[in-house]
Parts: sequence; structure tokens; C-alpha cells
Amino acid sequence: MFFRKLAPEPRPTPERSSSDSATGSPQLKSIAGGSSSSPPSPLHTPIISAPSGGDDVGLGLVLDALGGVLTSLARYPIDLPDKSGEESSREMGMWHRHATLGYAIDEQTPQGSVGVQERDWDGVVRAVTSQRRDEHRHVESSISELRDALWACVETVHKAVHIDETHDTTAHVQMERARTALKRMQTGSIKQEVLGAVAAIENALQSRRAQQQEQYVSLATKLDRLGRQLEEARRESTTDQLTGIGNRKLFDMMAPRAVQMYSLGRQPVVLLMIDLDKLKLVNDMYGHQAGDGRIATLGRSLAKVFLRQSDVLCRYGGDEFAAILHNTDWKMAQTLARRLQEQISVMPSPHPAMEFQIGASVGVAQLDPFEEAEEWIARADKALYKAKQNGRDRVAIAESLAIKSA
Repeated sequence: MFFRKLAPEPRPTPERSSSDSATGSPQLKSIAGGSSSSPPSPLHTPIISAPSGGDDVGLGLVLDALGGVLTSLARYPIDLPDKSGEESSREMGMWHRHATLGYAIDEQTPQGSVGVQERDWDGVVRAVTSQRRDEHRHVESSISELRDALWACVETVHKAVHIDETHDTTAHVQMERARTALKRMQTGSIKQEVLGAVAAIENALQSRRAQQQEQYVSLATKLDRLGRQLEEARRESTTDQLTGIGNRKLFDMMAPRAVQMYSLGRQPVVLLMIDLDKLKLVNDMYGHQAGDGRIATLGRSLAKVFLRQSDVLCRYGGDEFAAILHNTDWKMAQTLARRLQEQISVMPSPHPAMEFQIGASVGVAQLDPFEEAEEWIARADKALYKAKQNGRDRVAIAESLAIKSA
């Protein structure tokens, strides 16, 4: 401890003030040199009053705690763009000595010790606040840059996979044509040799594809795990305030990433577009507060049905919601959509006078190979429109691009 309590003398001496004689209170003195008799600086209003009675022990404990905080800041600094960790450590060390021992901040000032009231407590607060603010900004900026670099890597691999698959498809077509042409040849030995060469090349291509696919799946697993950790830092800015689930910003960010991750792992991924039925009627008859209550309730229903951490739930806009389900095919998504409709059917009424039930229409679209995010969303939205046309409170499955083009 930086301060100690001296026992009061049995009798006041003539040099003591009358107030000290009357109270007989213990005196607080600095071990490092004591308090200065000079008046407080007018630039800094003291935030610690002069101790009296038994307050000296408590003040010592406070200074010890403050010293521990400043020591920790000096011991574990962060290198900032415009200030090294050594500079930050040295600055925190100076404030530590000033706050606990009364040493001057300015190193040019002759060494000495000032009293508790003469120390620059406002300066201590400003120094710590500035240091933590700069470190916070630097860490947030670093996380953002790392996140962007990660998804730039995913996007690059996605494009490479797309190019490889396009070339492999072309090579396969050429192989089939060559095989057909060779089968029409009559020279047996030459025909067998060439067919064997074609088969060997095709086996090599298949082996390369299998090895690449294994590597892509491993990379996708690692990137997915790291990506989820980084997304926690951005969750607050991508949350819809009314429902507590993701907002449109989150959806616009995660839909293209789902397409990119699919090209690596080839695990099925499904998009559900969900729209509340008759919400406009609720707003017109019972007010927007009742409508907002129904939207908020739907957000809670989504969280009850789609429980996996990998499920991305978002408010797409107004009364329309979206759910991206990884490792899920359209059949399972259809079952979950109907379970959501059952959950909505038992939701409490947003207004006691409302006599009709509010349902939800759902469009389901499983991502097709080589499909981009915009096409995927358009198919799911078209399925949602079809569900509404079929009488509302329905589930409609989007037509696959492969079936459509056949």
C-alpha cells in the first residue's frame, strides 16, 4: 500500500490547528514524500476530497486498485497504427507513478512528489479513455479486414471451382464424341488402343475431381467455422430491432456466401421466403402497433422452428421473412415450413377484437448447381407468389432450373 496511517499523538502541540486538536484524527501522509502545501491548480478541480478520520485506509485501497489497473494497461499494450506498444506502456507507466506516488507527468520537471489533491485526476481519466478507445477502434478495424480477406478467399475459390467444372463438362462431351466415333471404326487393334487411352484420360480427370472435391470440403469446413466466429462481431449491426433476428443487411451478405459455400462442399442448401397473410388488413383495422406485434411474434416463431446455429433467419422487408437452411434439401424444408405454419396458427391474437386468423405463405427453393444468388432468390420469391395465388397459407416448391431447362 502506498499510504499508511499514523497513530494520533496523545496531546495537541501548539503548532497544531485547533480543529486537529479537537478531533484527534489520524493524519494521511505519503510515504514517497508527503503532500505539498501548495494550493490546488485552478485548471483541475480535485475529484478526491481531503481524507479525515478513518478515510485514509480506504483511500490507500483505492489508490492500490487504481495502480493495479494502470499497471495492467502498461503491461499488456497493443501496437496501434500511430503508436507502438512500447510508447503506450511508457505513457501508462508515467500516469501510474503520477496517480499513486505523485510524480510529475512531465519528465522535464524535477523529480518530486505532489499531494493527492494536486494530482491530475482528469488527466488520468483522459489518458485511459483515449488509450482504450484507440485500441477498440484498431481491433474492430483488424477484425473487419480479416473478415473481408476471408470471404475474398472463399469467393476466389468459388470462381475457380466454377471454371474447373465448366472445363470438365466440355472435356466430358468431347470424350463422349470421341468414344462414339471410335466405336464405328473397324480396325480392331487401333480402336482398342485409342479407347483405352480415352478411358485412362477420363479416369485421371475423375480422380483429379475427387481429390479437389475432398480438399474443397475440408477448406469449406475450416472457413465455415472461422466465418461463424467472425460473424459474432458483426451480429449487433445486422439484427432487426423489432423481431430480434437478422435484418436485410444480413440476408444480402449471407445469401451469396451460401452459394459460395455450396460450390465448395456440395451440401444442399435451401432458401425459404415467408410472407404474413392479411397483415395489411390488420394494420388498416387495428393499427400498425397490432401489425408490428404480429411481425415480432413471427420472428419468435421462426426461432422456435429453425433451431440450428447454421440457420440464417432474416426479416427481408416489411412482413416478408427469409430463412437460409444449410445441409437441408427441399423435402426437409417443406416439412419445416409446415411446422412453422402450425406454430403461427397458435400465436396469440395481436388485438382482442380481431376475429380472423393470420397465416403465412412460404416459397421454398433448393439451390441448383451453377446458380447465382439473384436467380436463387428470384425462384424462391416466385414460389412464394405461387403459394399466395393458391389460396394463401400454403407452401410452394420452386421449380428446379435443371427440370425447367430439360
